Amino acid sequence: MKTSMIIVITALLFSVGHAQQKDKPVTHQKFVKISRSNVSAQQALNQFSKAYELNDQNQFRLISTSRDSKGNLHQRFQQYYNNFKVEYGVAITHSQDGSIILVNGELYNAQNLNTSPQLTGQEALEKAKQDVNASRYLWEDSEQAQLMGYKKPEGELVVFPDLKDNTVHLAYKLDVYAIQPISRQIIYVDANNGKILFKDAVIKHLHEHAHGSKESFGKKETNALIAGTAATRYSGSRNIETDFTGTEYRLRDYSRGNGILTYNCQTTTNYQNVDFTDDDNNWTAVEYNNSAKDDGALDAHWGAEMTFDFWGNVFGRNSFDGNGAAIRSYVHYDSGFNNAFWNGSVMTYGDGSGMDIFTAIDVCGHEIGHAICSYTADLAYQDESGAMNEGFSDIWGACIEHYGRTGTMSGTVSSDVWLIGEDISSTYLRSMQNPNIKGDPDTYLGTYWYSGTADNGGVHTNSGVLNHWFYILAAGESGTNNAPTPDTYNVTGIGLLKAAEIAYFMERDYLTSNATYADARAASIELASSLYCGNSPEVMAVTDSWYAVNVGETYVNAPDDVALHAIQNTNLVSCDGTVAVNPEITMKNHGTNDITSVAISYSIDGGTATNLTWNGLISPCGEENYSFPVSGLTRGAHEIEVTTTIINDGRSENNTRSAILLVDDQGTIGVVNPFTAATDALVTYNEDNSATPWVRGIRTGGSLSGGFNNYIYSTNLSGNYTDMTKKYLVSQCYNLANVSGPTINFDMKYDLEENWDIVYIEYTTDFGATWNVLGTKTSGWYNSDRTLASSGGNDCYNCPGAQWTGTNTTNTNYSYPLTALNNETNVIFRIVFHSDEAVNQLGVNIDNFVINGTLAADSFMLNNEIVVYPNPSKGMFTVNLGTLEAENIEVYDISGKKVLVKENISAVETNLDLTAAAQGIYFVKINSDSQAVVKRIVKE
Repeated sequence: MKTSMIIVITALLFSVGHAQQKDKPVTHQKFVKISRSNVSAQQALNQFSKAYELNDQNQFRLISTSRDSKGNLHQRFQQYYNNFKVEYGVAITHSQDGSIILVNGELYNAQNLNTSPQLTGQEALEKAKQDVNASRYLWEDSEQAQLMGYKKPEGELVVFPDLKDNTVHLAYKLDVYAIQPISRQIIYVDANNGKILFKDAVIKHLHEHAHGSKESFGKKETNALIAGTAATRYSGSRNIETDFTGTEYRLRDYSRGNGILTYNCQTTTNYQNVDFTDDDNNWTAVEYNNSAKDDGALDAHWGAEMTFDFWGNVFGRNSFDGNGAAIRSYVHYDSGFNNAFWNGSVMTYGDGSGMDIFTAIDVCGHEIGHAICSYTADLAYQDESGAMNEGFSDIWGACIEHYGRTGTMSGTVSSDVWLIGEDISSTYLRSMQNPNIKGDPDTYLGTYWYSGTADNGGVHTNSGVLNHWFYILAAGESGTNNAPTPDTYNVTGIGLLKAAEIAYFMERDYLTSNATYADARAASIELASSLYCGNSPEVMAVTDSWYAVNVGETYVNAPDDVALHAIQNTNLVSCDGTVAVNPEITMKNHGTNDITSVAISYSIDGGTATNLTWNGLISPCGEENYSFPVSGLTRGAHEIEVTTTIINDGRSENNTRSAILLVDDQGTIGVVNPFTAATDALVTYNEDNSATPWVRGIRTGGSLSGGFNNYIYSTNLSGNYTDMTKKYLVSQCYNLANVSGPTINFDMKYDLEENWDIVYIEYTTDFGATWNVLGTKTSGWYNSDRTLASSGGNDCYNCPGAQWTGTNTTNTNYSYPLTALNNETNVIFRIVFHSDEAVNQLGVNIDNFVINGTLAADSFMLNNEIVVYPNPSKGMFTVNLGTLEAENIEVYDISGKKVLVKENISAVETNLDLTAAAQGIYFVKINSDSQAVVKRIVKE
C-alpha cells in the first residue's frame, strides 16, 4: 500500500484513500480549494499565499491564460518579491462557470532576503564560464548568434530557490550557449558569492534532450506554395508543402504558421540556411536515398509539418509557442553525430553512427515536445520534474507518430507507436509499454528506479514511470507492479485521444517547474474530474493508472456522493429591500447511484441554520440547479454558507460553499445621505472577505481628518489603508426614468500612492450583472487615465483607464452628469478603492452622497407599488399593476435577451407564462407613457 500524495489546504481531493505511511512519494506543489463563490483572482491568490506565509512584499503578475475543452479557465501567475522575479514561483487559478474553485502551484518565501547584489552581471558571467569551461561560445560568432536569435547574456537578477537545501538566494540568471563543446544551459549564479546554484539544460539530446527559448524565427516569404510528393526514409511516400523560387523547389512550407523550414548543415557544426532543392517537386528515392541519407531531410520536413498539424488540429495550439513560431530543422549536423536535439531555437539532427539518421517522426515530435514544455509547465531539468519533462516528450513523440501516419487520433494504435526511436535503431531507445526491457523503471521506486545524481538525477531513466502511466491510461493493462510492496491492478484504457488530452492539459494548466509525480497525480485527477466528473470512467482510469505505477492509492468508489458545485447569481444586487433574495445552487452527483433527495442547510452571517429538502432526480455525473428564497435580510452585504448532504454521503469535503448576497433598497432623488445614523449605512464589501471593507465613522489623525460634518465613509478611520485590497461602497438603487438633469454628487478627499493605488466610480443598470466605469479624465471628472500595465498600458497594475490617484486633502465636492442614464429605472453606483501590493497611505474619505435632479411634472410610481408574485415561481407569474396604466410588459433574461412581450394591458393583474424558459433570473419591465419599472423574478 502507498500513501496519498495530494497536499490540499482546504479539503482533500475526492480520490484520496487511506494507507500506511510507507513508500511515500514526495510532493512539491500545494492545492488550495476555494469554497467561496465569485472570488477574484487576487483574492484567490491571497488565500493561496497564506499557505506559504507570504507577506505583502510578494506580487503576482498574469503570464498566460488558457481554456480547456470544457471551457474551464486557467490563469498562470508569476510570483515577484519586491519586484524581483521568483524563479519557479508560479500560482495557477482554475475557474468553472465563472468561479475560481482551485489554486495550485509552488511559491517561495523570500522574506528578509537582501536584494542588493555584491557582484555585477559580468562578474557572474565569468563565474559561469569558469564552470562551463568551453573553448568557444556562441556570442563570439556573431553570424551564428544572429541566426539563432541569441545574444551574449547580461544576467537577470532573480530570486532563486535552491531545492537541494531549501534556501533562497539573489542570483543572476544567465543563458550560456557554448559551441565547443556544445551545450546550452540556464545557469544561476549567486549574486553575492558567485556560487553556481543550478544549471538547467536547454539543449537536451535524444539521450540528453532540449527545450525551446521564448523566440520565434523565420522570415515569411512570398514564393508560391506547392504540394509536393516525398519518398521519406521512414514513413513511405508522403505529401509535403514546398515553395518554388521560379527555378527550383525548396523544403520551405509557409502555409503553416511562420513556416516549416528544413536546411542542410552539410555535416558541419555551423547552422546555415542551405536549402534542399528539387527540380520537379517529386522528391524520389532514386534522388534522395543516397549515401548522404538526404531522404532523412524529407522525414524532418514532413515530421515538422505533422507536428504542427497535431498541435493545431488536436488542441488548437498554433505551433510550439502558441503564436505560430517557425519550426526550423537543420539536417546533417556534424559528421556521424549520434543524436538529435532542440537547441532552444531550432531542430538539429545528426546522421547517426551505429544508428540511422535521427529524423524519424517520433524523434521530431519528442524534441519539439521540449519546446512545448518550456512554454507551458517549464519543468526544471532535474530529478522528478526533469524525468516528467522527458516523459512528456516521449508521449508527444508517440502521439505525433500515430497522428502523422494515420491522420487521426483514433483507430488501432500500432505496437511500434509505444517504442521510441524504433525507426533509427532496430533495438530502439525506450519502450512505453515495457520500460523495463530497456533498463528503465515502469514503477515509481520499482525495478531500475534511479536515485543518484548522474544525468540530472536520472531524467532519462525515471521518465519510464510517466511513459508507462500514459500507456496504461490509453491502452489499459492488468498485472502486478514491482513496487517495494507490489500492487495488483486492472485498468481499462480510455483511448489515445482522451489520454493525450489529459496529459496536455495537465502539462499546460496544472504543473509548475518543480512538480513531482505526486503533483502530477493530483493534477491529472483534478483535471479529469473537471472535464468529466468525479465518478467517471476517465477519473477511475487516471487514478488507477497512477496506482499501477506505484503513485498514490487506487480509485475509491463512493456510491453516494453529492457535491455542492457552486452558488450562482451572487454577484447581483437586490433592490427590493427586505424582500427575499434567491440564491441558486448547483448540485452534482459524484456517486454511482441516483440521487433523489438532498438535504440543504444554509445560514446567514453565521446565524441559525435553515433546513430545506430538494426532491427530484440527479443521475450519476448529472447536475441540478436549485434556487430558494432567503428572506428577512436588511440592506447590506451578507455571507451565506450552504451545505448539501444525502444519506450515506461518501465525501463530506465537497458539500459546503459560501458566497456574498448583496441586499439594497430604493434611494430618493435629491436626498443627501450624510452617513450620520445607522439607517444611513450603505452596502459595503471587500473582495477579500478577511479584510475590512469601507467603514462608517469619524476620521481621526492625519491630513484626512477634519473638514467633514460628523460621520463619513473611509477606507480606514485612523492610519493607513492596507495593501492588496479592493473595497466597494454601494449606493442605493435609483429610478432615473422621470428625472431631468440627473447628477451624482459627493464630497471626497484622498491620499493615495500615485499611479498605483486608485479610487473610481462604477454603475450598473442590470442589478450588478455588469459594471461600467462612470466618466473619463477628459470630462474633468478624474485626474488620471493610466491603464493596465499588463495590457500594454502605462505603469499601473489596477487602473481601468479612468480614476483618481495621488493626493487631494482638500474636502472637494465632485459632481458628474447622468444624462446618459435618464431612461434607466434601477441604477446602482459603487465607489471602488483598489490598492496594489506595496506602499500605503492614508486612503479615501466619502461624505454627503446624493443623486440630484428635477422630477417630471407627472408623479411617478415607486417600485414597491407594483407586485410580481409568486416569486420565485415554477414559471407562472402574476403582475399586479396597482394604479399604473401599462402600455406593455417585457421580460428579459440575465444576458439582456427579450424572451416575452405582452401588449394591450388593460387589467390590474396580468399573467406571465415562463414555464418553457430555463431556470434562472429574469427582469420584468413594465412600460407606461411616463415611466418604466423593472422587477427581478426567479424561475425555479
